[in-house]
Amino acid sequence: MKRLSHQAPLRRARRAAGRASFLGVSLLLAALGAPRTASAATRYVFATFLGDDASKEKLSLYTSKNGLDFTLLANTGFAGPTGVLRDPSIMKHSDGQYYIAYTLKSWTTTSASFAIASSPDLKTWTFRTEVPAQVAGVKDTWAPEWFKDTDGSIHLIVSIDTDTTQFKSYLYTASDDTLAKWDAPTPLGIGPNYIDTFVVKVGALYHAFTKNETSKFIEHATADALKGPWTFVGKGDWAGWGSGKEGPALFQLESGEWRLFMDCYGNCGYLQAKSSDLNTWSASSKVQVLSGVVRHGTVLREDDAVGAAGSGGTGGSGNTNHGGAGNAGAGNAGASGSGASGAASAGSPGGGTTNVAGSLGAGGASASAGATNQAGSVGSLAAGSNSGGSALTSGAAGHLRADDNHASDRDGCSCAVPSASRAPHAALGALVALVSQAVALRRRRVRHSRGRTA
Repeated sequence: MKRLSHQAPLRRARRAAGRASFLGVSLLLAALGAPRTASAATRYVFATFLGDDASKEKLSLYTSKNGLDFTLLANTGFAGPTGVLRDPSIMKHSDGQYYIAYTLKSWTTTSASFAIASSPDLKTWTFRTEVPAQVAGVKDTWAPEWFKDTDGSIHLIVSIDTDTTQFKSYLYTASDDTLAKWDAPTPLGIGPNYIDTFVVKVGALYHAFTKNETSKFIEHATADALKGPWTFVGKGDWAGWGSGKEGPALFQLESGEWRLFMDCYGNCGYLQAKSSDLNTWSASSKVQVLSGVVRHGTVLREDDAVGAAGSGGTGGSGNTNHGGAGNAGAGNAGASGSGASGAASAGSPGGGTTNVAGSLGAGGASASAGATNQAGSVGSLAAGSNSGGSALTSGAAGHLRADDNHASDRDGCSCAVPSASRAPHAALGALVALVSQAVALRRRRVRHSRGRTA
């Protein structure tokens, strides 16, 4: 009888381990099966100007939930100290502010610099700095485009011609986080006679979409390094969009597809095309509401639950500026708002939209988890105190964001890189961690019960 009575702690430990395993399975199912509500959590912000008349060379902003159906947010009236604002490129920086870089003179007026402004809310804008071209014999300084690389560096790609040379793309690199200081420019390696160059990065490969100033086609080049050498993989009418196009602006949709906006000469309106791989594109079609109203602009993708991806180009698997986007990311670039951690403690939502809490069984061990955020990611799991009072923490998921795209700081570029979601792997890691804790608890119980029996 004495021997049987001492088996009770062992039975209780086994039941506790079973309950912990059940909790782990529940968390896994919650992570894998939680509904995606990304469409409700995502906003696409389009920064543009309206035309060549002086009254239209000012900043206007539109928003959309799907990256196609836009509504006017604000005709801000902002045009900076020169009274002219054209070709705005937008991103969201790590300081939480929105930034635009823009052409500060009319296209009929020479300009030896470009400008940067910022806003906390997209409606009230403050002039920040004027950046000199620093190119000998500069004549025109046009269409600065944000690009945030996967190493976190922030760049602007600017089209410049001189008294003796055709347009070339120059690379400016921010020398501090205030974006007020910039290194001297270096040639990007595309050109001459190319303008409106927009860069995004997918994995280790850089993609540039740029207008051939002679043929008026938007062409596609790739490189293994930002400064080249660049190889044109799409020349002439390679995409079937025809001539008379300019101002390409890329951003990535939540589906992983890319959308390219472009200006069109004449009365053909403001156009868009889509691609899953940047190499094969749909035919162009008009962007309703924007077509016939706006000019050269860029798109910032913001994911409400996990930070913003700015215009301007970084990608990278494993982040999305964003987008931007070539100025898409930035995010995503990128660039890309900071990704939200999914960490959660007992009873708090943390970064996840769903919290699952429960007991690990006897001994007071507890667990809580931000199981899924709106993009289906899994938050970090933290176990409470065990019977000995020490904290058990699993680093299972940590810092996954919508579509798991932007690799670097997520305030940059909207051109996030599509990659397979790692939420299932993170959920599996969480399950393994919980089961391991349960096994350890069971072993302690068994050792304890054996000690009492002895």
